[in-house]
Amino acid sequence: MDVLTDLLQRSRARGAAFSHSTMRGEWGVTFPTIPGLAVHAIVDGEIYLWTDDEHASTRLLPGDMVLVRGDVEHHVAHAPGARCTPMQELITHDSRRSPAQRLADGLGATGPAAVFFCGAYMFEGDLCAGLLASLPDLVHLRPSSGNPLRATMDLLAGEMLNSAAGQQALLDRLLDVALVQVLREYFATHESAAPAWFRAMNDPAVGPALRALHADPARRWTVAELAAEAGLSRATFARRFTEALGAGPLAYLTDWRMALAREQLRDGDAGLAAIADSLGYSSEFSFAAAFKRHEGVAPGRWRARARAAA
Repeated sequence: MDVLTDLLQRSRARGAAFSHSTMRGEWGVTFPTIPGLAVHAIVDGEIYLWTDDEHASTRLLPGDMVLVRGDVEHHVAHAPGARCTPMQELITHDSRRSPAQRLADGLGATGPAAVFFCGAYMFEGDLCAGLLASLPDLVHLRPSSGNPLRATMDLLAGEMLNSAAGQQALLDRLLDVALVQVLREYFATHESAAPAWFRAMNDPAVGPALRALHADPARRWTVAELAAEAGLSRATFARRFTEALGAGPLAYLTDWRMALAREQLRDGDAGLAAIADSLGYSSEFSFAAAFKRHEGVAPGRWRARARAAA
């Protein structure tokens, strides 16, 4: 299993389409912060997007796709710096309209239309926190003809204008596809910004070992077994893995197990013995000792604090 798939699946990352907008004349919308990533896909016309008054606006054209970090308020408008109305004031509540048409269309104005689609990606827990932190406030992509992302964008654009049964489900699934494609393309062209595991996945030796660890984190791996997955000697593999990931293979495995443990402690009701077994520890006590070494606090106390803070 590759690391990106593991992160997205365990975080139950999902896309949700919430508006299809046709705006004319002078207009502007402010989008609030959200827990995740906001996404905009441009179908027709042009719009401008900026994150605050101190940043230059980005001109968006048909076929463009933009991700905005959820902790950043942002604005889209007909022109840079235009007056913007909070999105909540534009949301209609007409139950006869589809979810993809809830944003008021056009504001009664005339002139060339700007047609765009808005959605969001939501993530549960914090397994994807490092992935999201590696992204800038705004990711702007303009895929060329023949690019897989462009094909997905074309499908999104066509489906937005189609009110057939199942529209919302299809838009949401296409949004999920687009997220993976955007991340692939962004990190491939901004390699220095990519998480270490993303770069390491392409290493012909480290990549197979990473996949093996994520496919079965409960297995009691040894460095020799992982080196066999990589087709290298134990010493050569350990050095290469550490250079690529910044941690030795067993330290990386422990870090990942502890991340999974935190998710189970925060969101589930499983006892420590069950969590220990799911992560490959021989007993509740060995898991508790490992967790306390790693986190500085016993798992039971960590769970109590996490739930009190929720």
